[in-house]
Amino acid sequence: MLYYNKIKVMEKNDLSSVTLIKDPSIEPYFIGRDANSYTIYETVYPGTNTKGRGRKTRTKESVKAVSFHTNFASAMNSIAKLKVEKRQEYNTIHEYIAEWRRVKEEINQIVNF
Repeated sequence: MLYYNKIKVMEKNDLSSVTLIKDPSIEPYFIGRDANSYTIYETVYPGTNTKGRGRKTRTKESVKAVSFHTNFASAMNSIAKLKVEKRQEYNTIHEYIAEWRRVKEEINQIVNF
């Protein structure tokens, strides 16, 4: 386990005692479930983070915990929010709301399968 900017970053083998719930439609996020909670993780790919003068800080794929939830519905709602916030810029409020509705509908289709 590593710590990067005070955020816990785990190697993939650190998740061996957790049930993982993955789906291509929620990537780069996935859910880990243990006996007490649901944790949203984000896969961090090599070379995606830079520090200072463009220096690459990631040399291998890792996983970081993003948020913790007591139930599955709350975790999925948080993923929808993360996916909308990942985009850096919206030109209008209408565009932001349309994207929020699209992502929410996509998550609802997964949950209501």
